[in-house]
Amino acid sequence: MNLKFQILFLDEIDLQDRTYLFSYPKRSVLLRESIASLGLLQPPIVFKEKNFYKIICGEGRILACKELDIREISVLVVKNLSPKELLSLSLESNLFRNLNLVEKAEFIERALKIFSVDEILKFLPKLGFTSSFYWIDFLKKIFQLENPFKDLLIKNKLNPKIIENLSKLNSKERLEYLEIIQNLALTFSEQREVLENLLDYKKRKELPYLLPDELKEVFNEKDFNKRKREFFKILKFLTYPQYYSKFQKISSAIEKFKTKQININLSSYFEEKELEVYFKAFSFENLEEKINFIIENKEKLKKVFEEI
Repeated sequence: MNLKFQILFLDEIDLQDRTYLFSYPKRSVLLRESIASLGLLQPPIVFKEKNFYKIICGEGRILACKELDIREISVLVVKNLSPKELLSLSLESNLFRNLNLVEKAEFIERALKIFSVDEILKFLPKLGFTSSFYWIDFLKKIFQLENPFKDLLIKNKLNPKIIENLSKLNSKERLEYLEIIQNLALTFSEQREVLENLLDYKKRKELPYLLPDELKEVFNEKDFNKRKREFFKILKFLTYPQYYSKFQKISSAIEKFKTKQININLSSYFEEKELEVYFKAFSFENLEEKINFIIENKEKLKKVFEEI
């Protein structure tokens, strides 16, 4: 490889072209403090095209230098490499750090423009995947997501297992789903449950949208806990009307036991005809009190069994 050490003015470098770059988000903020205190320790790699130099790796370092008003930097200039070789070099130069899922998707999107699919399959192990067409498709779907979803992914606040279902939505529907995540702070399991239920409801009712009006109205509730509780209550009513009807008949009994710190757990959507009663006792007297309460209210427990 032909590499030449050189000093360049920053205005000689094309900061807009990202043909061979896939950092997400751009890393200048992470590097600015280090460069300000220690200087630019590792020269970026660039190549010359027409009158400008384009970046192969080190975009974050270059942008940090610009933000620090550094006008000249040391670089390594590479010559006589093909587009395939330039993108391969960019990848190899970034493997020292843990690439996030979005960066891997950005790389695959660039690779698809210049490499064959068979060639890309050979890159996948470097990205931490097996050589399977599934992963190429998976990463393509991540690339197509709007930036707010990408931001959630890299912050580990979006369940990667819902990417397939997210890809089934149009951009407007995805923004509706984003609103749900932001308003309810859904866990990974809740994200999956909500999206699957909404897709099922949309299909059954042949709706042209993802989020029914009944659920949109819930977002007007200011109290977070009440908002989330109400959302799931309505969602269950819409998607499982029979379950919801049964639950309404037994909810008062369950709440009565809760007043005595006695919890009744039921199987998800009453898939099994079973219930679990559990509580903590802090003394023998407290234990005796709770057992007596259960015995006194055994008819309510019987009603719960009959309904599920």
